Amino acid sequence: MTDLQTNSQSEPDAPGTTAHYGGSIQGTLAGDAQLDVMEVIREGWDCTLGIKGMVVAGVLLVYAAVGLVSVILGLIFGFENQPFYASTVSQLVVMMILYPFMAGVFMLGLKRSVGQAVEFREQFSMYGMTLPILGVGVLQSVATSIGLVFLILPGLYLAIALSLAIPLKVEKNLAVVECLTTSLRLVNQNFLQVALLGLASTALMVVGILSLIGWIWTIPWTIMIFSITYRQLAGYDPAGQASGPATVSY
Repeated sequence: MTDLQTNSQSEPDAPGTTAHYGGSIQGTLAGDAQLDVMEVIREGWDCTLGIKGMVVAGVLLVYAAVGLVSVILGLIFGFENQPFYASTVSQLVVMMILYPFMAGVFMLGLKRSVGQAVEFREQFSMYGMTLPILGVGVLQSVATSIGLVFLILPGLYLAIALSLAIPLKVEKNLAVVECLTTSLRLVNQNFLQVALLGLASTALMVVGILSLIGWIWTIPWTIMIFSITYRQLAGYDPAGQASGPATVSY
C-alpha cells in the first residue's frame, strides 16, 4: 500500500463496515485535500503492475468496435459531407460506446488504487448506466466546446475543471448537473495540482505514442493517475457505490 493510500484510509468503525479511502468532497471543499503531484505519479506507476495487459486489451477492443461502427455509420450516412443530423447521430453512437467504457476503466483503476482485485470484464461494467453517463458527457462536451469557441483558455480550463464529472456520476451517483458543479468546485480547490497531473498524463501519452509501443505502459499509467487524483479529492467508499442518487452538502 502506498503512502497516499495509507495516510488517507480510515479503518472500519465496526464489524461489517467498509473502509473509506482517500479524501472526501466536504474535506476537499474545506481545503483539506492531500494531492501531491509526484506522489500521485509514483503511486500510479506502482499500481499498473498486474493490470497493463487487461487495460490495453480493453482499449484495443473498444476502439476496434468504434472503428467498425464508424464504417457502418459511414455506409449509412456517407463518409463525407454528412448532414447535421447524421453527424450528430454518429457522434452520439460513438460516445455511447466510449464514455461507459471510460467510466468502467476509471472504476477499475479506482479499485486497483486501494488494493482491490480487478477483472478484465469490469471495464465494461458501466454500460448499464449509459444514458446518465451520456447525459453528463454531453453537457461536459458542450460546456468545453463553448469555452473553446470563445477563447482557448476558457475551454482548456473547463476541460480540466469538469474532468471529474463522469467519475462522480458512476462512483457517487450524483445528479447529472450536480456532477458538473461538484467537479468544478473540487478541481478549483486544487486546480494547479490537477492541471499539472493532466499535463503529465498528456506528456506520457505523447511519449508513448511517439515511441510506437510505449503506450502499452503509458495508457494504464495515465488511467491510474486519474483514478488516484479522483480518490484523493472525492474519496472512495466501496460500500456506497451503486447506491441510490446522492446529494452533496456544501
